[in-house]
Amino acid sequence: MADEIRTSISFQVSKGGAAIATGTLSETVDMTGTDLGTLTQDIGTSNEALNVPADVSGDVHLTIKNITTEPATPGSEYVEIFKDSGNSHLLGKLWAGEATKLTRVPSASLYAKSTTATQKIQFWISEA
Repeated sequence: MADEIRTSISFQVSKGGAAIATGTLSETVDMTGTDLGTLTQDIGTSNEALNVPADVSGDVHLTIKNITTEPATPGSEYVEIFKDSGNSHLLGKLWAGEATKLTRVPSASLYAKSTTATQKIQFWISEA
């Protein structure tokens, strides 16, 4: 079967009279693997591996969302996503309610850490 993975993203920014917008960028790709999953995970202040389902391996497509309720001071707490256990390769920071999409990243090298308090993420993952 072909074209099993479908994604779309858009990016819009407007400030001080300047603006940019990508419109909706969509892609449809073939999935060479067979395994996928979704789950939630509490992320503490120590580095921890994402609980990738055991059958999911190799390069993956991944969407992560910080589903934590906004803290009293917005932006004071966030989840950092890394591609290594030493936290030297930062992929992104997710404040409450924010999400990101990563494409063809190694499933065995995904780590997260919260900045100040335990936060909850949800992620959706499929083999590439």
